[in-house]
Amino acid sequence: MKMGAGTNGGRDDGGRRMKCAIWGSGAIGGVVGAGMAAAGEHVLLVDVVPEHVAAMNARGLTIKSAQGDRTTPVRAALPAQVQGVFDLVFLAVKSQYTALAVAAVLPHLGPQSAVVSLQNGVNEPDIAERIGAQRTIGCLVDFSADYHGPAEIMRGRTGNLFIGELDGRTSARIAEVRRLLALSTPTHVCANIMGYVWAKMCKATVDATTALVDENAFQVRADRRYHPVRIALLAEAIRVAAADGVRVEPFTHFDPAPFVDDGPGGRERAFAVLDEMAAGQAKNNIKVRTGYWRDIVVRKRRTEIDYITGEIVRRGERLGVPTPINRLQWRMFEEIETGRRAMGWDNLEALKAALG
Repeated sequence: MKMGAGTNGGRDDGGRRMKCAIWGSGAIGGVVGAGMAAAGEHVLLVDVVPEHVAAMNARGLTIKSAQGDRTTPVRAALPAQVQGVFDLVFLAVKSQYTALAVAAVLPHLGPQSAVVSLQNGVNEPDIAERIGAQRTIGCLVDFSADYHGPAEIMRGRTGNLFIGELDGRTSARIAEVRRLLALSTPTHVCANIMGYVWAKMCKATVDATTALVDENAFQVRADRRYHPVRIALLAEAIRVAAADGVRVEPFTHFDPAPFVDDGPGGRERAFAVLDEMAAGQAKNNIKVRTGYWRDIVVRKRRTEIDYITGEIVRRGERLGVPTPINRLQWRMFEEIETGRRAMGWDNLEALKAALG
């Protein structure tokens, strides 16, 4: 059975009906796709897991949240079943699968099509290199969700989405992308989208620390004993971004400025931001473990750490920016993922000791 792009749904600025696909319909893609489908948009949910695709077609996609469960009928397909050309493809695969996914998406793009990267990591430049910057849209995903099984997603924190054209321009296309994404999550258009993508990269270094221990992520984030480690991780990442010509933007509870402020009061303000980040992550959030932890403990697979902390370290090397604490955390993840290191508080203690 071939699943086509369809002919109904949102309209572009010329009044033509838009054709959309969610490529990677797990946690993030599932939430976004269910929102579009529930609103009557013609959207196809694509995923590589046969059981997930079959279950979505058979009984719809269920999104569980603090507000209750909602099941939405959706159209789903395996990549090999997809046919036709889409106006918009929302790419929501793990960073390590970006190249494979873009190769699969490419035959389904026309000259005016666009790919929106709903991913962690700095994937937009790689996507743009393959399909062209004019067909690439960046996004910072700031909500939490987990894939719990075939046709079942648990949504934690509602959060926000931040989107933008790579050259910062406003366009009818970006307005349509915002409208579609806002069907599931509050969405904001930004001029400096890579500054927001890098902000998520920086914040992710702190999120990663929650998988160094086998504990509730909210409790780990709120433990002020390890704020100096978080400050070091963030400062290294922000300085790498700056050396790469990117101005890291503030978003939600995260403000990058105090972490690179060596003047009086900088450290105190950094502690306050970390406290606010921890409280903000916990508020109205039923997801008590991060995706890093779930990848290791539940799904028994590699995390995205190579494309986040690893990317920070590699760029730091290339640009002459030292990243010793990020490098140590990256090495710890490699050892945990390969069974050579256990999760535990001693990992955070080791990072703290490395501050010297």
